[in-house]
Amino acid sequence: MNSVDLHNYSDFSLKAKAYASQFNPCAILDSCDIQPQCQKGLYKLIIGWGGKIIEPKEGENLKSIYSAWHQSEGWLFGVLGYNLKNEIEKLSSTKHSCFNWPDAGFFVPEMVITITWDDKLTMHGANTKDVFDSIERFEMDMNQKNTVTKNSPLIADFNETDHYATIQKIKEQIRNGNVYELKLCSRFLYEKFELANPYRLYDELIGISPSPFSAYFALDNRYVLSASPERYLAKNGDTMVSQPIKGTRARGKHLEDDTQIKHELENSQKDRAENVMIVDLVRNDMARVAKAGTVKVEELFGIYSYSHVHQMVSTIISKLDTAYTWKDAIRATFPMGSMTGAPKIAAMNWIDFYEHSNREWFSGALGYIDPQGNMDFNVLIRSMFYDSTLHKIAYYAGGAITIDSDADEEYREMLLKAKAIDGLLAKYF
Repeated sequence: MNSVDLHNYSDFSLKAKAYASQFNPCAILDSCDIQPQCQKGLYKLIIGWGGKIIEPKEGENLKSIYSAWHQSEGWLFGVLGYNLKNEIEKLSSTKHSCFNWPDAGFFVPEMVITITWDDKLTMHGANTKDVFDSIERFEMDMNQKNTVTKNSPLIADFNETDHYATIQKIKEQIRNGNVYELKLCSRFLYEKFELANPYRLYDELIGISPSPFSAYFALDNRYVLSASPERYLAKNGDTMVSQPIKGTRARGKHLEDDTQIKHELENSQKDRAENVMIVDLVRNDMARVAKAGTVKVEELFGIYSYSHVHQMVSTIISKLDTAYTWKDAIRATFPMGSMTGAPKIAAMNWIDFYEHSNREWFSGALGYIDPQGNMDFNVLIRSMFYDSTLHKIAYYAGGAITIDSDADEEYREMLLKAKAIDGLLAKYF
C-alpha cells in the first residue's frame, strides 16, 4: 500500500492500536504524539503484529536475531532483556527470577503500520487495503472495563531501612574506588494476578503517564506495558543516537513551584555529575563502532517535562563505521549505561550483588529493526511485566547512587518513579 496522508491521526491511531492488540505477537511503539527531546525517530507510531516468533539459541541471542532479520529481509520487533549482558560481557546473574523469561524475545511480523511525524501512513504486508478498511471500520468499546484479580499483597524488594543500609554499603564501594556510580533498583511484585486485557491496562497507563517511548508488547504469555521516557539507541542510515536520562524531580503542584523545581534540577551539581558520567560512558561505548571523530554530544543536561516528572536528558550522536552493522552497535553499547553505572562491567557485577531480584527484561530495551537495518529501541523503565501463565505482574524503580547521594532522597525518588504504576494499580484494589 502506498503512503497516504491521514486526515485524523488521533482517531486512526486509537483504532489501529486497539485492532492490533487483538493479535499475539504484537508490538506497538507509541510516541504518544510527544516529540522525544531534540532527536525525533523516523516514526510517530509503528505497529507490527502476527508472523513468526524467533526462538534464539541460548547464549547466541544476538546472532540468532541477526540471522532471522537477514533471512526474512523484513521487519523485526522485540525485547533485548537486561541479562543479554551475560552473553555480551561473559557475566552472570545469580538472583531469583520471577518469570524465567528468555534473555530476548523477537518476532518477524506479517503486518506493519508506520506513521511518520507528518502523518503519512504506510502499511507493509499482504492485503494491506483490506486491513486498512478493517481498521477504519473497527469499533472500540470505550466503556469496556478491564478486570483484574489480585489475591496476594505487593512484595517489594526493599523497605526504607534496607534501602538505606544498602546505599551505605554502595557508598563504601565508591570510597574504595570499586565503582563510581551504581544504579540500584527494586522490584515490586504481585504473585497472584490475573489480567483480563493487558492492552487496556497499557492504554490506561499512557493515559495518566504519556511518554515519548511508550510501548505495548505481547509475545505468547509475556506482556510488556511501558511508559518509557528514555531512548536507548536509534540508528537511521549510519547515524546513531543515544539519549540517557540522569536526574529526576517530581512536578510541582503549581506553576511557580514547578518552575522552581525545574530550575533546581537544571542547576543541580549532583545530577549534572551523574549525567556527565553516563554521557562519557555512552561516548566510549559508541566509539567502539563509530567512525573516528564522529562521536559528539549534541545536547548536554537538557531538561524535559512529563506528566509526573522533570528529567535531565543528554543526547549523543555518532556515525556507524561501515565495517559494522546494527548488531555490532547493540553489542558495543548494551546494556545502556544509565541503568548500570560506571565503570559498566564493575557496576553490573555489584548490581547483581546488591539487588535482591533478577531484572529479567527490566532495564533492557524494546523496539524494532527495519529491512534497511534502521532501528529504534527504548529503555524498559516505567514499565510493567505481566505473565499470563504464571499470573504474575512486576514493575521496578530505582536511582543512581554516587558518593553524594542522600539515602532519604534516593528512597523518595524510587517511589516517585513507581508512582504512576502504583496509582494505576491502586484503582483496582
